[in-house]
Amino acid sequence: MDIGSLDAVLVRTILEHASDFEWAYQDIGLLGLRLDERREYRMHVWAPGRGTGSPVIHDHPFDFVSRVVAGELTNVRYVEDPSGASYVRDRYTLPDEDSRTTDVVRLAGAAETYRAGDEYAQQAHELHDSRQLPGTVTILRRRFREIEELTVCRIEGTPWVTGASRAATPDEVKEITAAALEWF
Repeated sequence: MDIGSLDAVLVRTILEHASDFEWAYQDIGLLGLRLDERREYRMHVWAPGRGTGSPVIHDHPFDFVSRVVAGELTNVRYVEDPSGASYVRDRYTLPDEDSRTTDVVRLAGAAETYRAGDEYAQQAHELHDSRQLPGTVTILRRRFREIEELTVCRIEGTPWVTGASRAATPDEVKEITAAALEWF
């Protein structure tokens, strides 16, 4: 399966029959669906208004290529920069998010905007956040890496938001996929 072969017709069909699938939900406003047993391909439907606060800066335990199928997203990549904004940096190991070390880091970001048909790639260690229009749909191809520590950076005073997912409720699936279908 190639990421380019997952076209809008297939995604629309999945969205039209969304209740037939087992979706996961993350508190950042993300509805996710595994597309294969190896966990390599995953569809994301974004609901930024349902997220808990502003997007958090984070890295991943995988490299990925993301294709925007519908909607629009802005991906902001961050690097350490002494003249950048100040963030609380949490470092932790999976699956133990509660045992994390915290310090302060200064980061500067560079934004890139992607629309339907666009692709971008990101390495596991790269810090980023993403901001989507409601209902944006992306397909990720992931390559998991041996990562010892993950990082989340947040504005001082904002609470920790877990990256763990849970089963999505039928109402979440219905409402979030309905917003995505408006793009088609």
